[in-house]
Amino acid sequence: MGLRNFFNSLRDKFNLPQSGESSGSSNMQSGEKTIVFVFSFIIALSLWMLINLGRDYSLTIQLPLTYGDFPSDQAPLQPLPDYTTATFTGEGWKLLGIYGNPPRIMVNATEASTNIESAIQAQLTAGQELSLNRADPSVVEIEMEESMTRTVPVENNIELLFRSQFGLIGSPAIRPDSVRVTGARSLVENINSWPTQKTVFDDLNQPFMATVQLEESNELIRISHRAVNLDVEVAEFTEGEVRIPIEIEGGEGRPRIILTPATVNVRYNVPVSQFAEASERSLIRAVISYSDIEEDTTGYIQPRFEIEDSEFDVSIRSFTPRRASYFRLIED
Repeated sequence: MGLRNFFNSLRDKFNLPQSGESSGSSNMQSGEKTIVFVFSFIIALSLWMLINLGRDYSLTIQLPLTYGDFPSDQAPLQPLPDYTTATFTGEGWKLLGIYGNPPRIMVNATEASTNIESAIQAQLTAGQELSLNRADPSVVEIEMEESMTRTVPVENNIELLFRSQFGLIGSPAIRPDSVRVTGARSLVENINSWPTQKTVFDDLNQPFMATVQLEESNELIRISHRAVNLDVEVAEFTEGEVRIPIEIEGGEGRPRIILTPATVNVRYNVPVSQFAEASERSLIRAVISYSDIEEDTTGYIQPRFEIEDSEFDVSIRSFTPRRASYFRLIED
C-alpha cells in the first residue's frame, strides 16, 4: 500500500492518469515506467558518486595569490605572481569542494619571503583533510620599501552629452575631490592625480547627481575610497547677439593704432533664465594685445574674448569678422 500511495502521489504531481481512469492501462504503464526510470537513474548516479568520490584522487589547480596586510611603515615594490599551481591528494568529495571554491592564498608582506606551501596548508580548514603534494612557485620573495601616503586630486574622466539646446552650467562638482593614495614611496611620489573610470552620460536635459567609480588600483597601491559623487547643473540655453568695440591692450607710449573694422559682432550662448539680464549688461570684451601687433607680420589680428562677469554662464558661439586689419598712425 505504501508503494501504491507513492506512485499515486507522483501521478498527482505530474498530472498522470490514475489507475482507475478510462484513459487506458497503456498510458498509465508508460507514465509509471518514466517515473521508475528517472528515479532509478538518480539513485544509480548517487550510488556511483558515493562509491567513486570516496576514493583518493590527485587534483592540480591554480590558487590566486594576494598580499595580506602591509607593515605600517613598509609597502611591497613588485606584484605577486597571479597564482600558484598546487597539487592535492584526497577523497574525491573533498577535492570537489576545493575545486569549486579555490581559496585565495594570502602572502605575508611582513617577511622577506613567504613559503607558499606553508601558506596554503595554513588556510586549509581542518575538515578538508587534503594533502598538499607541491606548489609552483613554492616560495615568493618580497622586496619592501618605505610606505608613503599622498593626497591627490580626482581627475575628471567623464563625458557629458547634452540634448539639443541644453548645456552645462559651471563645472561638474566632484565630491570628494581628492583621494589618499598609499604604497611604496617610489611608486606613489609620481602620482599627481587619480582618474575616474571613463563614464558617459548622454541626452542630458536637467540637473542630476550620480556615483562614479574611480579607476581600480593594483595590489601595490591602495586608495582611500572607490567612488565619488558627481553633481551636474544643466540648463536650457538660448542664443544672444551683440556688437562690441575691439580694444587694444598694453604698449605704453605706443603710436595710435587704427583697426578696420573697429567692432566685432558676437553671437553667444546663455541660459534662458539669464538671457534678459545678460542682454542689458556689457559681459563680453574683444581684446587685441599690442605685443601681438608688434610680433605680427601679416597685417591682420584676431581678437580674443573675455567674459566680464562670472555670474553668467556665457560662452562664445561665433563672431564676425574673424580678423581685423590695422595700421599705425604717425603723428607729427
